[in-house]
Amino acid sequence: MTNLKLCSKMHVMLIVSSVLIAVGIAVGLICQFVAGGYFNYGDDYKSYKSVEVSYAFVDFSDEDNVKDICDEAFKNAKISYFESSYGDTSLGGELVFKFSKTVKNEKLEAVAQEITQKLNVADTGLSNASFHEVETQLGSEKALVYGAIAVASAVAFQFVYFAVRYKLTMAFAALLADVHNLGIFVSLLAITRLPVGSAAVAFAVLTVLMTMIGCCFYFDRVRKNAKNEVLSKLDSFELCDLSVRESFSSVCVSAVGFAVACLLVFVLLSISALSVVGVLAPVFCALFAAAANIYGTLFFTPSVYSRFKRIGDGFKADRAAKVKKS
Repeated sequence: MTNLKLCSKMHVMLIVSSVLIAVGIAVGLICQFVAGGYFNYGDDYKSYKSVEVSYAFVDFSDEDNVKDICDEAFKNAKISYFESSYGDTSLGGELVFKFSKTVKNEKLEAVAQEITQKLNVADTGLSNASFHEVETQLGSEKALVYGAIAVASAVAFQFVYFAVRYKLTMAFAALLADVHNLGIFVSLLAITRLPVGSAAVAFAVLTVLMTMIGCCFYFDRVRKNAKNEVLSKLDSFELCDLSVRESFSSVCVSAVGFAVACLLVFVLLSISALSVVGVLAPVFCALFAAAANIYGTLFFTPSVYSRFKRIGDGFKADRAAKVKKS
């Protein structure tokens, strides 16, 4: 980090960020038309089809017997479910089998009829199977709405705070960092096809908040170095590179510490829920958020801000020269 000159590599940073975001948009748009959505919606955002099997104890006293009948019917139809659950009813029990949206309705309806026939051997009419299709409405999700409000509020507050505490050019650079890091995070979700639920919205908000903290570390160093009599004589590129080196550890520790904390939560959840798959998405969201913050705050933002500062310094110099001549 001591000899790395980041601010002179702005074109490289722009290419990397542009390519990553463009690939994310391309993958998302392709999946929107051929794979059921821009993101790989999961958890509480996942639309699915299901076969719900209700049985009475007078027909079957053992859940396993009912599940064996269902599994055999699914195997004969050459379809497989990604999740199953069991619940009690007033007459007996209920099994719910969830399938991907790509499974044809005709197959599931035929399987439901077949299971109903096998369950009603005693002709009690109390045991049956039915097909359902669940379409998640993303626009009505509270996490999505409140997450967007939280992000917009945080960004607006940061811009005003940076404009007052630091400089207007720093406020614009921090605003760009928020948009850039959020774009990188969202692109990683689209490219990797990580299951997206309400947890991903929370991590998107945290990505912006971590960007705010990282920008505070970086621009604090820029402001202090600019006030130093010796360092203030440095070129804008040299001053910004020096500030990156001095704030590198603080930004990395905060971002990595955030990821490690989420990994600890992952271990606790995997023990209590006995499900590793169910908590992998939040863990990868945490890693993506940390990576977006480190790259965006320490590599992309300084290279862009150095140009902002050079333009601002040039404008001040021209204005001072005009005042001197007049």
